[in-house]
Amino acid sequence: MHESLSTQQLGWVLGRSANSIRDDVKSGDIESTRIPSAFRIPKAEVLRPAREKAEAEAGRKLSDRALERLIDEVIAT
Repeated sequence: MHESLSTQQLGWVLGRSANSIRDDVKSGDIESTRIPSAFRIPKAEVLRPAREKAEAEAGRKLSDRALERLIDEVIAT
């Protein structure tokens, strides 16, 4: 997993649109770094909401490594 993801990539992971992720960034719900014409969400911030969603769907706890593999698979598709 990269050290940061775009709003579109986080949207894919969470099953949401890039616009809704940008809204969360702008409201302060998701921390990010602003780069010209885009936001980058750091890995630690990506893991938080991704963990909540994945663990709720799986019904069990996931290791950081398993969660990162899952995120990589989603982004690659």
